[in-house]
Amino acid sequence: MDMINLLKKTKNKIFHLNPLIIKYCIFPSNFCDYTHLKLSKNRPHAGLDRGVFKEDMNGHIKINNLKWDHRPGVLFTQIFEYIALENHYLGKENWKNSKFAQRCVKYIKLNNQIRGFYDHKTFLLKREKQIDNLFLSIQKNGVYPNNVPREKNIFVDNISVALTGKSKLYFNNRGHHRLSIAKILKLKEIPVKITVAKSLNILSKFCSSYDN
Repeated sequence: MDMINLLKKTKNKIFHLNPLIIKYCIFPSNFCDYTHLKLSKNRPHAGLDRGVFKEDMNGHIKINNLKWDHRPGVLFTQIFEYIALENHYLGKENWKNSKFAQRCVKYIKLNNQIRGFYDHKTFLLKREKQIDNLFLSIQKNGVYPNNVPREKNIFVDNISVALTGKSKLYFNNRGHHRLSIAKILKLKEIPVKITVAKSLNILSKFCSSYDN
């Protein structure tokens, strides 16, 4: 398949995959668009540093043949976001007491807002309730793809992954909670989008194996 046809085929493409396939985050390096710690060490998601690629707002998959995938980053199940949700689900620790939640509190106290909340106490109470509702929703309906045509740029809000030179999928910093809950609930399939691929050849092979 030539480059133009491949890029057209994969524009706004949703891939339905087993969440267990996504084991690692992207290693933080200068080959990525940015890393959490270089962006801001105070942001909640910077608890464990990770590399990130920016989304193409038009739904295209970007090609990056640099050495961003020379090694995997941290295991997804080791990030604070996942641990907070797993412990909450298992009854080991309420989400609002987790290390990730406390990072959120610290960030808000530095005169920032998270999800429209400027008061950390209100944030903790309402966010934990939202998380409970998300567990219930995903348990009942699974993870649904964001591909409603009438809502501009909604596609980029899907769980984001990067396709490596060895055809591995690394987490790309969008959809922490959905991917975490899917893993915790042991879902068989979730919708994801590929934000960046190592090469057109790798992307073509991946698409061919996926279609089969």
